[in-house]
Amino acid sequence: IIQVITGHSFYGTYYHHFLPDLSASRPCGTADIQSHLHILSECPLYVEHQHTLLSASQDLSPAIILGTHKGLEALAEFIAASNAFHKTSALPPPLAT
Repeated sequence: IIQVITGHSFYGTYYHHFLPDLSASRPCGTADIQSHLHILSECPLYVEHQHTLLSASQDLSPAIILGTHKGLEALAEFIAASNAFHKTSALPPPLAT
């Protein structure tokens, strides 16, 4: 959670700034550089898990998700369910059926 809040996590803007030899592109292919805001609110690879974030903020407000207790709990659940922000994950795990 701290890595997401501070911007020091495994996504494009971090790679672009600190590891420029690695790809900063979005795995979903929807734009040039992946950001934490893209993952939390726009990325089609994680849309199936956004319901956890929507429980804290209906408009997926970064201020609420990253700055309130309810938002941080939802963020922790989103990360656990989606595998977002992990270096080894290109795609989130499939939903349980």
